[in-house]
Amino acid sequence: MYARWLCFVTAAALVTPARAQDAFEIQVYASDTAARGEAGLEVHANHHFVRDAADASHLTFEPHYGVLEWLEVGGYLQTALTDGDVAFGGGKLRVKARMPRRLWHDRIGLAVNTEVSAVPEQFEPDVWGSEVRPIADLTTTDFYASINPILAIDLRGELAGHPQLEPAVKLAGRLSPRWSLGVEAYGAFGPIDDLGSEHVGTLLAAVDYAGRWLDLNVGAGPSWGGDDGAIIKIIVGVHPSSE
Repeated sequence: MYARWLCFVTAAALVTPARAQDAFEIQVYASDTAARGEAGLEVHANHHFVRDAADASHLTFEPHYGVLEWLEVGGYLQTALTDGDVAFGGGKLRVKARMPRRLWHDRIGLAVNTEVSAVPEQFEPDVWGSEVRPIADLTTTDFYASINPILAIDLRGELAGHPQLEPAVKLAGRLSPRWSLGVEAYGAFGPIDDLGSEHVGTLLAAVDYAGRWLDLNVGAGPSWGGDDGAIIKIIVGVHPSSE
């Protein structure tokens, strides 16, 4: 069953027309939120092997805090290293809310994450942007799946106010209670009133570790249709107040 799901998502990613994914944060969200009063930090690092140009690396710090049992707030501080130069990559603010209870015998979680971003012109020509990210995930003893049908909405520029569909999907099989192995697919279909106008995609093999106070996500794989030839990434999450 897991092998069939893996083949399906791989095939879908290979044919998906897409625009470039967020270079600073390459992640499929889960529906969970931090517990009330719990603070944590995620550090995102990735390297893009770029065709016909200098490679680019990004380092992003994402603190978050649980306001309520079902409501989390967070932010991003982004940096980039290109051709030996370090640059400020802007910032984002986000709010994530989830359904208080999971569905189908505690297997299905639903949430939505919204954010507003201000990113320098060298990385985002329109500077101001926003995102609405619905989240649905499935957790069983041996399997995990999450889908994020993201709507990215520019707040300035030619596409201001035009939602752009940028789905992300994760499938993983559990190797043990703490380790899992799977695949992450990222893409976009362009503005919803001009679907198929972009043709970029990314497919990553991913390994995850979920500890008591430390989480780890490592991925690597090809990207096509844009400047990137391949991407590697690592996300380290620390939540010291967790039990």
